[in-house]
Amino acid sequence: MQRIVHSLFGLLVIFSIIAVAPSAFADHTTATVTNAPGSSIPGCEQTAAGCFIPNTVTIDVGGEVIWENADTMSHTITSGTAAGGPDGHFDSSLVMAGSTFSHTFDEAGTFDYFCMVHPWMVGSVVVSGEEEYMEEKHMEGMEQSEEKHMEGMEQSGMSGMTDLSDQLTAAVTSGVIHHIGGNTDDATLTVHLFGADDDGELKITLNSDIITPFDDGSYFVLVNNEETDFEQMGNTLHISYEAGAEKIEIVGSHVVPEFGTIAMIVLAVAIVSIIAITAKTKTALIPKL
Repeated sequence: MQRIVHSLFGLLVIFSIIAVAPSAFADHTTATVTNAPGSSIPGCEQTAAGCFIPNTVTIDVGGEVIWENADTMSHTITSGTAAGGPDGHFDSSLVMAGSTFSHTFDEAGTFDYFCMVHPWMVGSVVVSGEEEYMEEKHMEGMEQSEEKHMEGMEQSGMSGMTDLSDQLTAAVTSGVIHHIGGNTDDATLTVHLFGADDDGELKITLNSDIITPFDDGSYFVLVNNEETDFEQMGNTLHISYEAGAEKIEIVGSHVVPEFGTIAMIVLAVAIVSIIAITAKTKTALIPKL
Protein backbone atom coordinates (compact mmCIF):
# COMPACT_ATOMS: atom_id res chain seq x y z
CA MET A 1 0.00 0.00 0.00
CA GLN A 2 2.86 2.40 0.87
CA ARG A 3 4.48 1.76 -2.50
CA ILE A 4 1.27 2.56 -4.36
CA VAL A 5 0.78 5.81 -2.42
CA HIS A 6 4.42 6.83 -3.03
CA SER A 7 4.10 6.20 -6.78
CA LEU A 8 0.83 8.13 -6.95
CA PHE A 9 2.47 11.01 -5.08
CA GLY A 10 5.29 11.10 -7.64
CA LEU A 11 2.79 11.23 -10.51
CA LEU A 12 0.86 13.97 -8.71
CA VAL A 13 4.04 16.07 -8.47
CA ILE A 14 4.65 15.72 -12.21
CA PHE A 15 1.04 16.53 -13.12
CA SER A 16 1.10 19.55 -10.80
CA ILE A 17 4.25 20.85 -12.47
CA ILE A 18 2.74 20.41 -15.93
CA ALA A 19 -0.45 22.16 -14.86
CA VAL A 20 1.41 25.15 -13.42
CA ALA A 21 3.95 25.56 -16.22
CA PRO A 22 1.76 27.37 -18.81
CA SER A 23 0.82 30.21 -16.44
CA ALA A 24 4.41 30.53 -15.21
CA PHE A 25 5.77 31.09 -18.69
CA ALA A 26 3.00 33.14 -20.29
CA ASP A 27 3.76 35.36 -23.28
CA HIS A 28 4.38 38.92 -22.04
CA THR A 29 5.75 40.41 -25.28
CA THR A 30 2.71 42.58 -26.05
CA ALA A 31 -0.24 44.10 -24.21
CA THR A 32 -3.23 46.20 -25.27
CA VAL A 33 -4.89 48.87 -23.15
CA THR A 34 -8.26 50.48 -23.95
CA ASN A 35 -9.81 53.63 -22.54
CA ALA A 36 -12.76 53.00 -20.25
CA PRO A 37 -16.11 54.18 -21.73
CA GLY A 38 -16.75 57.78 -20.75
CA SER A 39 -13.26 58.14 -19.29
CA SER A 40 -13.22 61.81 -20.20
CA ILE A 41 -15.74 62.34 -17.39
CA PRO A 42 -14.47 62.07 -13.77
CA GLY A 43 -15.58 58.93 -11.95
CA CYS A 44 -13.88 56.15 -13.89
CA GLU A 45 -10.96 56.31 -11.44
CA GLN A 46 -13.31 55.22 -8.66
CA THR A 47 -14.30 51.97 -10.38
CA ALA A 48 -12.52 48.64 -9.92
CA ALA A 49 -11.37 48.64 -13.55
CA GLY A 50 -10.06 52.22 -13.48
CA CYS A 51 -9.89 54.58 -16.43
CA PHE A 52 -7.56 52.38 -18.49
CA ILE A 53 -8.48 48.73 -19.04
CA PRO A 54 -6.52 46.88 -17.84
CA ASN A 55 -5.35 49.47 -15.35
CA THR A 56 -2.01 47.66 -14.85
CA VAL A 57 -0.27 45.52 -17.48
CA THR A 58 2.85 43.37 -17.18
CA ILE A 59 5.28 42.74 -20.05
CA ASP A 60 8.87 41.58 -20.51
CA VAL A 61 11.79 43.83 -21.36
CA GLY A 62 11.55 44.59 -25.07
CA GLY A 63 7.75 44.18 -24.98
CA GLU A 64 5.26 46.58 -26.53
CA VAL A 65 2.13 48.18 -25.09
CA ILE A 66 -0.57 49.47 -27.44
CA TRP A 67 -3.14 52.00 -26.22
CA GLU A 68 -6.43 52.14 -28.15
CA ASN A 69 -8.53 55.27 -27.78
CA ALA A 70 -12.08 53.94 -28.07
CA ASP A 71 -13.47 57.06 -26.40
CA THR A 72 -15.16 59.98 -28.16
CA MET A 73 -12.55 62.42 -26.80
CA SER A 74 -8.81 62.86 -27.39
CA HIS A 75 -6.38 61.70 -24.69
CA THR A 76 -2.67 61.53 -23.98
CA ILE A 77 -0.61 58.65 -22.62
CA THR A 78 2.12 60.43 -20.70
CA SER A 79 4.60 58.78 -18.36
CA GLY A 80 4.65 60.21 -14.87
CA THR A 81 1.90 61.31 -12.46
CA ALA A 82 -0.61 64.11 -12.36
CA ALA A 83 0.94 65.37 -9.12
CA GLY A 84 4.57 65.11 -10.23
CA GLY A 85 4.10 65.82 -13.93
CA PRO A 86 5.67 64.02 -16.91
CA ASP A 87 8.94 62.15 -16.25
CA GLY A 88 10.05 61.92 -19.89
CA HIS A 89 9.92 58.17 -20.47
CA PHE A 90 7.17 58.36 -23.10
CA ASP A 91 4.45 60.71 -24.32
CA SER A 92 1.86 60.17 -27.03
CA SER A 93 0.77 63.78 -27.42
CA LEU A 94 -2.92 63.95 -28.31
CA VAL A 95 -4.35 60.62 -29.46
CA MET A 96 -7.52 61.27 -31.43
CA ALA A 97 -10.67 59.18 -30.96
CA GLY A 98 -10.33 55.89 -32.81
CA SER A 99 -6.51 56.15 -32.98
CA THR A 100 -3.76 54.22 -31.19
CA PHE A 101 -0.37 54.81 -29.58
CA SER A 102 2.32 52.25 -28.85
CA HIS A 103 5.57 52.19 -26.91
CA THR A 104 8.32 49.57 -26.57
CA PHE A 105 9.86 49.19 -23.10
CA ASP A 106 13.61 48.48 -23.18
CA GLU A 107 14.26 48.57 -19.44
CA ALA A 108 12.78 46.93 -16.38
CA GLY A 109 10.72 48.84 -13.85
CA THR A 110 7.26 50.14 -13.07
CA PHE A 111 6.11 53.03 -15.25
CA ASP A 112 3.13 55.12 -14.15
CA TYR A 113 1.26 57.18 -16.73
CA PHE A 114 -1.71 59.53 -16.96
CA CYS A 115 -3.72 61.66 -19.37
CA MET A 116 -2.63 65.31 -19.32
CA VAL A 117 -6.06 66.39 -20.56
CA HIS A 118 -7.95 64.28 -18.00
CA PRO A 119 -5.53 63.84 -15.05
CA TRP A 120 -7.82 61.44 -13.18
CA MET A 121 -7.04 58.88 -15.88
CA VAL A 122 -4.05 56.91 -14.56
CA GLY A 123 -2.46 53.51 -15.20
CA SER A 124 0.85 51.69 -14.94
CA VAL A 125 3.09 49.31 -16.88
CA VAL A 126 5.22 46.72 -15.04
CA VAL A 127 8.23 45.57 -17.06
CA SER A 128 9.95 42.42 -15.79
CA GLY A 129 13.73 42.43 -16.15
CA GLU A 130 16.47 39.91 -16.93
CA GLU A 131 16.51 38.67 -13.32
CA GLU A 132 12.86 37.60 -13.53
CA TYR A 133 13.48 36.04 -16.93
CA MET A 134 16.45 34.05 -15.62
CA GLU A 135 14.37 32.90 -12.64
CA GLU A 136 11.70 31.59 -15.02
CA LYS A 137 14.33 29.72 -17.05
CA HIS A 138 15.80 28.30 -13.83
CA MET A 139 12.39 27.03 -12.74
CA GLU A 140 11.85 25.52 -16.18
CA GLY A 141 15.17 23.68 -15.88
CA MET A 142 14.25 22.48 -12.38
CA GLU A 143 10.98 21.05 -13.69
CA GLN A 144 12.74 19.21 -16.52
CA SER A 145 15.34 17.84 -14.11
CA GLU A 146 12.62 16.65 -11.73
CA GLU A 147 10.89 14.78 -14.55
CA LYS A 148 14.17 13.10 -15.58
CA HIS A 149 14.91 12.29 -11.94
CA MET A 150 11.51 10.65 -11.52
CA GLU A 151 12.02 8.64 -14.73
CA GLY A 152 15.41 7.46 -13.49
CA MET A 153 13.91 6.45 -10.16
CA GLU A 154 11.25 4.38 -11.89
CA GLN A 155 13.74 2.72 -14.25
CA SER A 156 16.05 1.78 -11.39
CA GLY A 157 13.17 0.41 -9.35
CA MET A 158 13.78 2.94 -6.55
CA SER A 159 10.38 4.56 -6.92
CA GLY A 160 8.90 1.63 -4.98
CA MET A 161 11.34 1.97 -2.08
CA THR A 162 9.75 2.75 1.25
CA ASP A 163 10.18 6.42 2.12
CA LEU A 164 11.33 6.81 5.72
CA SER A 165 11.23 10.62 5.70
CA ASP A 166 8.25 10.77 8.05
CA GLN A 167 10.09 8.62 10.61
CA LEU A 168 13.19 10.82 10.72
CA THR A 169 13.74 14.52 11.38
CA ALA A 170 15.81 15.94 8.51
CA ALA A 171 16.37 19.32 6.85
CA VAL A 172 18.68 20.72 4.16
CA THR A 173 19.87 24.26 3.40
CA SER A 174 20.18 23.70 -0.37
CA GLY A 175 17.77 21.73 -2.55
CA VAL A 176 15.09 19.42 -1.20
CA ILE A 177 15.01 15.89 0.20
CA HIS A 178 13.35 13.72 -2.43
CA HIS A 179 13.12 10.70 -0.17
CA ILE A 180 15.05 8.67 2.41
CA GLY A 181 15.43 4.94 1.85
CA GLY A 182 17.11 2.11 3.74
CA ASN A 183 19.17 -0.86 2.58
CA THR A 184 19.50 -3.67 5.10
CA ASP A 185 22.11 -5.52 3.00
CA ASP A 186 24.83 -2.92 3.58
CA ALA A 187 23.25 -1.23 6.65
CA THR A 188 22.90 2.06 4.78
CA LEU A 189 20.40 4.87 5.10
CA THR A 190 20.35 6.91 1.87
CA VAL A 191 19.13 10.51 1.62
CA HIS A 192 18.32 11.41 -1.99
CA LEU A 193 18.60 15.13 -2.77
CA PHE A 194 17.14 17.11 -5.64
CA GLY A 195 17.99 20.63 -6.84
CA ALA A 196 21.05 21.23 -4.63
CA ASP A 197 22.40 24.06 -6.78
CA ASP A 198 24.50 25.55 -3.95
CA ASP A 199 26.67 24.15 -1.19
CA GLY A 200 24.56 23.10 1.76
CA GLU A 201 24.20 21.08 4.93
CA LEU A 202 22.00 18.16 5.91
CA LYS A 203 20.85 18.06 9.52
CA ILE A 204 19.30 14.71 10.37
CA THR A 205 18.29 13.15 13.67
CA LEU A 206 18.52 9.38 13.44
CA ASN A 207 16.11 6.90 14.96
CA SER A 208 17.70 3.82 16.54
CA ASP A 209 14.67 1.81 15.45
CA ILE A 210 15.64 2.56 11.85
CA ILE A 211 19.45 2.62 11.90
CA THR A 212 21.78 1.40 14.65
CA PRO A 213 25.23 3.00 15.09
CA PHE A 214 28.47 1.07 15.42
CA ASP A 215 29.59 -0.12 18.86
CA ASP A 216 31.31 3.19 19.60
CA GLY A 217 28.10 5.13 18.78
CA SER A 218 29.42 6.52 15.50
CA TYR A 219 28.37 6.32 11.85
CA PHE A 220 30.12 6.38 8.48
CA VAL A 221 29.02 8.96 5.87
CA LEU A 222 29.43 9.15 2.07
CA VAL A 223 28.42 12.04 -0.18
CA ASN A 224 28.06 11.05 -3.84
CA ASN A 225 29.97 7.81 -3.04
CA GLU A 226 32.90 9.64 -1.42
CA GLU A 227 33.73 9.54 2.28
CA THR A 228 33.23 12.88 4.02
CA ASP A 229 33.76 14.40 7.45
CA PHE A 230 30.71 15.40 9.48
CA GLU A 231 29.71 16.58 12.93
CA GLN A 232 27.81 14.27 15.25
CA MET A 233 25.97 15.42 18.34
CA GLY A 234 24.25 12.43 19.91
CA ASN A 235 21.87 11.05 17.31
CA THR A 236 21.97 14.25 15.23
CA LEU A 237 24.37 14.51 12.29
CA HIS A 238 25.45 17.70 10.51
CA ILE A 239 26.70 16.73 7.04
CA SER A 240 28.06 19.34 4.62
CA TYR A 241 27.79 18.77 0.87
CA GLU A 242 28.81 20.61 -2.28
CA ALA A 243 26.55 21.94 -5.03
CA GLY A 244 25.25 19.17 -7.23
CA ALA A 245 25.11 16.54 -4.49
CA GLU A 246 22.40 13.95 -5.12
CA LYS A 247 23.02 11.20 -2.58
CA ILE A 248 24.13 11.13 1.06
CA GLU A 249 24.67 7.68 2.58
CA ILE A 250 24.78 7.07 6.33
CA VAL A 251 26.26 3.70 7.25
CA GLY A 252 25.62 2.03 10.59
CA SER A 253 25.73 -1.49 12.00
CA HIS A 254 22.13 -2.32 11.11
CA VAL A 255 19.27 -0.78 9.12
CA VAL A 256 15.60 -1.70 9.04
CA PRO A 257 14.43 -0.42 5.62
CA GLU A 258 10.73 -0.99 6.10
CA PHE A 259 9.94 -0.23 9.69
CA GLY A 260 6.24 0.01 8.89
CA THR A 261 6.26 -3.51 7.47
CA ILE A 262 8.17 -4.87 10.48
CA ALA A 263 5.64 -3.25 12.78
CA MET A 264 2.82 -4.94 10.89
CA ILE A 265 4.57 -8.31 11.19
CA VAL A 266 5.02 -7.82 14.95
CA LEU A 267 1.36 -6.87 15.24
CA ALA A 268 0.31 -9.94 13.25
CA VAL A 269 2.45 -12.21 15.47
CA ALA A 270 0.90 -10.63 18.55
CA ILE A 271 -2.62 -11.21 17.23
CA VAL A 272 -1.85 -14.85 16.36
CA SER A 273 -0.41 -15.34 19.84
CA ILE A 274 -3.52 -13.89 21.46
CA ILE A 275 -5.76 -16.15 19.37
CA ALA A 276 -3.66 -19.19 20.26
CA ILE A 277 -3.71 -18.37 23.97
CA THR A 278 -7.45 -17.72 23.87
CA ALA A 279 -8.10 -21.02 22.12
CA LYS A 280 -5.91 -22.87 24.61
CA THR A 281 -7.72 -21.23 27.52
CA LYS A 282 -11.13 -22.19 26.14
CA THR A 283 -9.95 -25.77 25.66
CA ALA A 284 -8.77 -25.93 29.26
CA LEU A 285 -12.15 -24.70 30.52
CA ILE A 286 -14.17 -27.38 28.70
CA PRO A 287 -14.95 -30.26 31.15
CA LYS A 288 -13.75 -33.70 30.12
CA LEU A 289 -16.44 -36.32 29.69
